[in-house]
Amino acid sequence: MDALAIICIVIGIGNIVENLPLVYAPSAALRFYNRVAAQVFLSTNARCRALGVVVATVAMALFLLPSGDGPLAELLHAVGWFAAAQALWFWILPDSVRRVANAIYSFLENSVPTPVVRVLGVLGVLAGSAFIYVGIYVV
Repeated sequence: MDALAIICIVIGIGNIVENLPLVYAPSAALRFYNRVAAQVFLSTNARCRALGVVVATVAMALFLLPSGDGPLAELLHAVGWFAAAQALWFWILPDSVRRVANAIYSFLENSVPTPVVRVLGVLGVLAGSAFIYVGIYVV
């Protein structure tokens, strides 16, 4: 099993763990994400910058690991560049990151109907399953 397969499997597991609560209890999951997870990671500028360090570590892993050639490797390399830009945003403008995250959570909680959130959760779980499939059988 090479590095690309391991990255695909880890991304798939993370995606399933993040989106599965949205399928079963969307309102409770959104409340949890907003009131617990967002407050832990985005409550102060220092915590937001620390989260940026974690995102930068993921970005470095995505474009420094040898992943070979092909469209999947190029996609993960592009995601690494996106994560690097996101880490810079977390470091330079943590206040705007916090405002955007709070706006997204309040919009999802107040304006989006529950069936739509469930469908988004199902799509997220399917995407995670597809990443695991690609990591195990294709790569």
